[in-house]
Amino acid sequence: MSNTYSCSDGSRLKKSVIDRLIVKAKAEKVRQFIDEHGYVFCEECYTSNAFKFDMSHDLSVNKCQQNGTTELAFDVNNISILCRKCHQIKDKLF
Repeated sequence: MSNTYSCSDGSRLKKSVIDRLIVKAKAEKVRQFIDEHGYVFCEECYTSNAFKFDMSHDLSVNKCQQNGTTELAFDVNNISILCRKCHQIKDKLF
């Protein structure tokens, strides 16, 4: 099956479904974070005055799909809130 990826339970999901679930997981991460802390800040450097925050996967979506653990791509516990600078450092783009 092209354009589908395995989950650890053997089920398969279409890429379009995975993408929608990731969007929902990112929104849920922000909601949980604000509920817990009252505001958004970088989980790495703790800055709260960044112009923009990124939602970073601890285990990349690509690796989740390759490893057959696609469900981790939309697991809020696999997503971190980072300022742009910390995200670039993490992804070795800076």
